[in-house]
Order: sequence, then structure tokens, then C-alpha cells
Amino acid sequence: MIRFIALVPLLALVACSPTTSPQAGRSLFAQNCVQCHGADATGGDTVPDLTGLALRAGGSYPQALVLDKLDGYARGQTAYAGVQMPQFGFLLTGPLTRVSLPGGMSRELPEKIVALDAYLRSLQRVGD
Repeated sequence: MIRFIALVPLLALVACSPTTSPQAGRSLFAQNCVQCHGADATGGDTVPDLTGLALRAGGSYPQALVLDKLDGYARGQTAYAGVQMPQFGFLLTGPLTRVSLPGGMSRELPEKIVALDAYLRSLQRVGD
């Protein structure tokens, strides 16, 4: 029991890693995504508004779908109006971290992908 209690602070530190924080994701977004989605992430005619992902998914942030897009599982699939997501191989490099998903599932992903996901989650509008 004492060993488990000692792990709790360590797990909290991992969850708050600066490499997977929304701030780290904001930097990655600025480097890789603003060209299409815009600095405010609201997209355009053929590019989705990333601030409305949760609204379009019925009010709940669609983390598994977002991670699939970012991590490349959905590469090659048409996104919106015939526009495909570019393949950012750079984002798929580096250290991995385990992400908890809905339904008790989890998977390992590159920290850069986790950071982008955290940033996108932080941008979500709660209502129109």
C-alpha cells in the first residue's frame, strides 16, 4: 500500500508533463497547423473549424477521432470537402506517452500528438 501511495505524486507529474501540455501543443499548432486552420483554429471554406469539434460531436470532445487524425491512423481519408490532412512525420517522432481513452482503453502516442490534442481540447467552444 505504501508503494502505491508513493507512486501517486509521480503519476501526477507525468500527467502534467510540459511536453504534453496545451502550451506545448499551442507551439506545435503554430508551427504545423495555422497555415490551413488559421491562428484562431477556426478553419475556412474547405478546412474544419477546430474550435467546434466537441459541438459537432454532440457536446463531447471526440478525443479518439482527433488522436486518430493526428497520429495518422486516418491518413488518406478525406477530411472535409475533399481536403486531406497532410502527413506530418515530424509529429510522430520522439518519446511516447500513454493516453487514457474513453471506455477504459489506452494507447501509447508520441508526446507531440498528445500535446496537440491537449491544445485542441482547450480551444473547444461550449455553445453557440
